[in-house]
Amino acid sequence: MIRPTLLLLATSLLLSPLAQAADRTNFQVAPFGGFRMGGSLEDAETGDSRDIEEAASFGVALEFRYGAEDRWWQLWYSRQGSEIRSPDGTLDLDVEYLHFGGTVPINDEGRVQSYLAGGLGATRLSPGDGFDDSVEFSGSLALGLAVPVSKRVALRFEARGYLTVVDAESSIFCSSIYGEGACRIVASGSTLFQAELTAAIAFGF
Repeated sequence: MIRPTLLLLATSLLLSPLAQAADRTNFQVAPFGGFRMGGSLEDAETGDSRDIEEAASFGVALEFRYGAEDRWWQLWYSRQGSEIRSPDGTLDLDVEYLHFGGTVPINDEGRVQSYLAGGLGATRLSPGDGFDDSVEFSGSLALGLAVPVSKRVALRFEARGYLTVVDAESSIFCSSIYGEGACRIVASGSTLFQAELTAAIAFGF
């Protein structure tokens, strides 16, 4: 009777880590919607500051687990369709972020779990009316809350700040009109800051 008991105990000890590994998710995809605000550019013709209008945003986060703890590599994409208003009318502007970074837990116990996220990458400013796109270096930092619904699904709420580094001496949103270069908007200062609030559903695989 002792040998079968020892054999059963040894088998359960061996299978337990395998069961936990199979139950743990190693990849997550989290589509989200949100609201982004902030950001100011300068009118090249008048020198006046032109704010990027507050507008809805959407995107997706792709995450890969690393290490034994609840830490994730993260590829983050977010897009906002907005506009800049001026006395002459409005200029359409799409602001996109593509960042690579990660998330680390602050408190992963209890019903509501908190985490810190950040990333580095690029900002693309895409105006309408035939003006050229501008791609700049940027970074982001976020504080989030996750509410697990099941072992593989969680609701997430996040506040994220974006900081884009721009050259204050260079013009952006330029186009060639009748063979002559023209720039309608230039950078206002050396950085562009935006803040974003998002809600997501994370699916684990």
